[in-house]
Amino acid sequence: MEFQSPIIAGSDPTATGRLNRPSRRMKMLERSNIGAGSLASPSRQSMSYMSEDLTNTIFESDPTFTRIGYQSQRKTLDETRADLTIMNNTTTRKKRDEELMSILLEEDVPGVEDVMELFESFLKTFQSYGAEHQVFNQCAEYKTECGERVTALCKLIQMAPQGHGKLNQAQELEQELRLEQDTWALVGSLYQDRLNTDSQDSEMETEEIWSGLEDATSEQELVKQLFEKNVTIRQAQLVVDWLELRAAEVEFYGDNVAGWENTLHALISKQRGMGSENDEQNLVTQMDPDAANREQVFSRLRCGQLDEAQQLCFRAGQPFRAAILEGWKLFHDPNMKSGNDVSNTKESPSGNPYRDIWKTMTWKECDNSQLSPEERAILALLCGHLKALLPACRNWEDHLWAHLRAMIDHSVEKELRRCVNYKRQLQVLPDEYWNQQLTIESIFATLAATRDKNVVAQGRDQYRVIQRYLIIDDVDGLLEEMSSWLSKGDSWSVHLRPHMLRLMAHLALFFRRIGRSSCDDMIGSILEAYVQQLVHLGRTDLAAVYVGQLPLADDQIRLYAQCLVLVEKQQADSCDDAERRRLLLLAHEVGLDVNAIAKQVVITLCHQGDNIQSVGDASLQVAITPEDERRIRSLSWLLMDPSMRSELLIQANNLMRSYLLRHQIDAVKFTFQLVPSDTLSVLSEHWESRTGLTDLPADVEAAIREYLCVKTYIDALDAFQDWFNRFHHSKPKKALLAAQQRVGASTQLNFTENLLKEQQSKQHQIELQRWHAAVESLTQSAIEKLYNVLLFPDGGWMADSVQYQEEDSPRQQQQQLLRQSCIPHAALLLCNVLTSTERYSDCLELANVLAGQQQGLYLVCSAEQLAQLTKHLRQAYVKVLDLSASS
Repeated sequence: MEFQSPIIAGSDPTATGRLNRPSRRMKMLERSNIGAGSLASPSRQSMSYMSEDLTNTIFESDPTFTRIGYQSQRKTLDETRADLTIMNNTTTRKKRDEELMSILLEEDVPGVEDVMELFESFLKTFQSYGAEHQVFNQCAEYKTECGERVTALCKLIQMAPQGHGKLNQAQELEQELRLEQDTWALVGSLYQDRLNTDSQDSEMETEEIWSGLEDATSEQELVKQLFEKNVTIRQAQLVVDWLELRAAEVEFYGDNVAGWENTLHALISKQRGMGSENDEQNLVTQMDPDAANREQVFSRLRCGQLDEAQQLCFRAGQPFRAAILEGWKLFHDPNMKSGNDVSNTKESPSGNPYRDIWKTMTWKECDNSQLSPEERAILALLCGHLKALLPACRNWEDHLWAHLRAMIDHSVEKELRRCVNYKRQLQVLPDEYWNQQLTIESIFATLAATRDKNVVAQGRDQYRVIQRYLIIDDVDGLLEEMSSWLSKGDSWSVHLRPHMLRLMAHLALFFRRIGRSSCDDMIGSILEAYVQQLVHLGRTDLAAVYVGQLPLADDQIRLYAQCLVLVEKQQADSCDDAERRRLLLLAHEVGLDVNAIAKQVVITLCHQGDNIQSVGDASLQVAITPEDERRIRSLSWLLMDPSMRSELLIQANNLMRSYLLRHQIDAVKFTFQLVPSDTLSVLSEHWESRTGLTDLPADVEAAIREYLCVKTYIDALDAFQDWFNRFHHSKPKKALLAAQQRVGASTQLNFTENLLKEQQSKQHQIELQRWHAAVESLTQSAIEKLYNVLLFPDGGWMADSVQYQEEDSPRQQQQQLLRQSCIPHAALLLCNVLTSTERYSDCLELANVLAGQQQGLYLVCSAEQLAQLTKHLRQAYVKVLDLSASS
């Protein structure tokens, strides 16, 4: 349904078809008389025509009036059953609504969860209308989705008990979504016109508009041409249409015209102390009988519903007021066109041929202080008297509407008086009228500098700031403004902020799709903020699509990796491999580099520990923490695809190096266990299948070697621990008999006790032999595995066999620190094993290994470590000499 503003009358609804845009911008040209039809308010059906018998409506509304000859008839049984069915359905529906209300009011913020579904629906709409020519279908769908949620919230608020404490945020949310709905309507209206307007027409001078027009052309036709060619005026009228349409929608939800019915109730409630702030709005403030009618007439005109305003005048018995509202219409005589009608039939003209006289007199009435402000505003609206119109404006939208109406009226009057060849002298309008030189920029500057603090505050609202930039068509300025909001805090509640980010993100994508933006960086920053908000709200499933809208692959990788890091931190206990695989699959479906993303996630979560420069005693071990477990489990992101095994090995090595430097052996083992045992074979097979080569790249070879170094060290520590536990804590002890324990070891035992003692002695010898055998085996294993660390081939333990990095790289620095810590530690453990098992000659062999030039192990030992080793080796030398002397 079209809603039109009373500025021009008598247009052809198909006149703007060439531009393929809505015809509402020429709305008042479409109606040349009252009887042609009226536009219905959203709140009710269209009002009856002026020619109807108005008494029918009056009498039908009076329950005490009975017409002559009217008799009530008994209802049939079927009709009675139908009535009962309707009553039952109504009762059931009411009960269901009450149950729904009870459930909603149990929420912390009623209705918010339902509104959160907008994130999913906006994504669906964005994907459904992916073609460039569907961009305005997309805007219309956004508007519809917001409107549905506004309707649901309004119903919730109306059903809930008045003054319910939980409804405040729901009301704020309803207002926010209404503003967003209006914003999408403005975007669709303005930019459809802007994109469809020919650039040559946009730059055409006003003088060119009128070239070739006959003097007999009517005012209507001339103004139609003006709206067709003058972009500024046409788009200003589109904004007026938009403002009037949203006023009509607010009228529908708020029922602002029922002032008399609400005033008495509000006053009584206030007297009893039960009133609310909403009771002070839209009430009758004047007591004369015409007050309500004037307010309703102005309200209808504010909504662009001239026909209904005239109908109200007739119903109130004021046809003179309806006639006044008729006088501003443009004159149009279809018979003035020559050569178009061969039948010589005459058509009725429309509009006011003496419009100039009407306008001059109306202007004077606007200055009449004896008239009420509402009546002066009604007249001011139709004659372009801005000063008299503004006192009736209550908010930012009203003020913008009034200024634009005055601007359009001034432009239309100026062109008519300059271009139309009137047959008589026109009335001269006052200088004050012509001094109203308004432009879009000056209008917004005036609104920002007005003395009305309420209007200034509303103009600073973020939604109205967006609307202002849309109206002046400053896309880059809007993107810059929205980007600045991302770094500023605001006083909005947490549940309100995400919807603004959603609007900002989809506006940015809209402008990029239509080619109106040159600020890719700002669009990227807005999308990043929105994606992070989606993850914060637990809607990570939606993030991948918006990440894919970033133009640079590096930004896509970085942003989606940040999302997955947040998921890992938020779901530390519940983020399993299935969830990780699903999130990476979503990224793959929109074309993101999954491998690079997974790598970045692991790097971010693991922190690698490159800043560690010194280590302490390697024999001191630090327990694993929950944070360590989270970091280690993050390696699972690299297990989703076999092609990422090389990266898995590299990142696992990075993590294990950092834990070895912190002496967190349990964390090293946990990390090692997370790497699949078939990793080395998978690496070889994958590389050979890709390249046909058997020699792996240098970095992969180095990673495999480092992985084996860690494995060797862990095996050595485990072997030493097994030996230590068996040698020191598991040696069998000889048991004494009960009698010996009571009296003493010298007590004489009887035969039975001696027999039992012999059996225990034999059992002890058997267990001791088993222990010696186990210790011998564990000793050999510990010696062998500790020597594997000391004698690691091809350059030594934690040393690359092939140089492929810079010498001072963080990795090589860590490896050098590990050699300085772990190799002396392994040597001390080996020396402990040898001396404890009295293998003193083997200690001399260990001394030769440490001092050998081939391995150069003594070079990685500090002076303190060498002193400890020398002390143990010297004791071994003494024992060897003692044994040699005794033999």
